[in-house]
Amino acid sequence: MLSTSWESIPWQRQDGQENWLRRCIDNSKLIWFGEFEQNLSQLWNQIAQSIGREILPYQGTAWWLDEPGFTCPLHTDGEMPGSMQITWFGDADTGTTFYYYKDSSSLRFQVPVKSNCGYIMINTADNSGYRKLQWHGMPACTQHFRLTSYSWITEIK
Repeated sequence: MLSTSWESIPWQRQDGQENWLRRCIDNSKLIWFGEFEQNLSQLWNQIAQSIGREILPYQGTAWWLDEPGFTCPLHTDGEMPGSMQITWFGDADTGTTFYYYKDSSSLRFQVPVKSNCGYIMINTADNSGYRKLQWHGMPACTQHFRLTSYSWITEIK
């Protein structure tokens, strides 16, 4: 997977991110993608157990190749139920950074940039209907390409 020639794979801009310096890789051109999907599907119950949530079966993964110059402003994911984003390679300071508030000085955690390391974020509302805002972004500008996989997670209520 890491030996894939990422810069030569067909891609398009992600819906809703058309102005970002981010390539959404055409998964059908990844010769190992079927095996990846099968492995992740098999791990899905273990992932659910580790986060202590009941979730829908595996829904799919996007592969994002962020181009040099890419940044991601501080934001929440709104109504999106959840996600798992794994970093595969990139500049040392370009891990997703989480904040306590909509304030870049309220640092909560920065995901390390190392292969197969990332985060799971659940955004669903609690039983009272309250949805905690999870502020995050990537303020550092990439100097080189950064590769991440982004898998959708939906909690069963």
